Amino acid sequence: MTSAAAPDPPSESTTSLVLASRGDALTPYLFRALAERFDISGQMSVDLTTRQRYTVALTTFRPSRTAWVEKFYKSSRAYGYRSANAAHRLADIKVPFDLVFQIHALFDVPDTTSALYIDCTHRQSAANWPAWNPLSGDELERWYARERAEYHRAAHLFAFCEPTRRSLVEEYGVPEERVTTTYAGVNLDQMPALDADPRPEQGVGVPTILFIGNDFVRKGGEDLLKAFRIVRAAIPNARLQLVGTDPHIAAQEGVEVLGRINDRARIEELYRGASVFTVTSYFDPFPLVLLEAMAFGLPVVSSRTCGIPEIVEDGVTGKMVDAGDVDAIAAALIQTLSDPEAARQAGLAGRVRVEKLYTWDAVVDRMTPALVKAHGRPQA
Repeated sequence: MTSAAAPDPPSESTTSLVLASRGDALTPYLFRALAERFDISGQMSVDLTTRQRYTVALTTFRPSRTAWVEKFYKSSRAYGYRSANAAHRLADIKVPFDLVFQIHALFDVPDTTSALYIDCTHRQSAANWPAWNPLSGDELERWYARERAEYHRAAHLFAFCEPTRRSLVEEYGVPEERVTTTYAGVNLDQMPALDADPRPEQGVGVPTILFIGNDFVRKGGEDLLKAFRIVRAAIPNARLQLVGTDPHIAAQEGVEVLGRINDRARIEELYRGASVFTVTSYFDPFPLVLLEAMAFGLPVVSSRTCGIPEIVEDGVTGKMVDAGDVDAIAAALIQTLSDPEAARQAGLAGRVRVEKLYTWDAVVDRMTPALVKAHGRPQA
């Protein structure tokens, strides 16, 4: 008598996913890469309805816009609404599926086998940038308990960077074998073409520093302004272009405040016109804007915080400094602007690094073994 052959293990071609997000900018790029590898039974946005947004806004109001935004996104009411939206939209998906793939932990998809993609934990943000922690007392403890329960329920967790992986394991007690560092990808439909020879308008004639970020203080913008005064003393024709939320700063020689720009063609012009890209954040789990700058062949000057050392290869694709060290920021920028050929080589090395490690296809490559293994895993 012969025994029945063991069934073949599941593969990506037999693993079906439901993709869930609250509308993050990376969502379409990651979901597209997942759809090329896995069967997709459905996609759902769990973001708040207009009525829900008004309700949460009214119940979380704070005079400080920054505090209000954090309280809004991390309120129990908002979490409950998103989770309810997820349950309702999941019920509308009639095609069978094996796993819900969820971006971030600001909502829950109950009674399903799930995998979560996490940029940072709340314990990370509370410890490293208190402005991102609008909660206190019992409310904070309830958030931690909810977060921990969601992490432990998940079949697998994917971390943007090593600090996040360590937090999940060491601070939330998730077994190491259920957490994988996968990084993130560059949010571009295709890699931009690089010019073989730099043109004068590409920052050679006008040494140009580019900063893009909506959280000016957290991303080191105030330190950058101080450092730029030193840069201008050494390189009088240098300019600094600031893109993002208007920081409402006093006029400063050589500084161009461009504000928020939604036109991708204009952003591309700025990348192509820059000599160096900089973001010297105090806390920045895995800044995708660095990947974008490197994709355009720009050398970078950045702080060595959070997951940035996993993006920037110090001395090869750019220079890393300690957050808040104005003299070091200035020195790194001056050195980069003063040696265009070395800067060009660093930019090209950065582009190669992005192509190798930080495409969404590469991210999904790292996710695939765990997603296949999680197929059919019972809930914790």
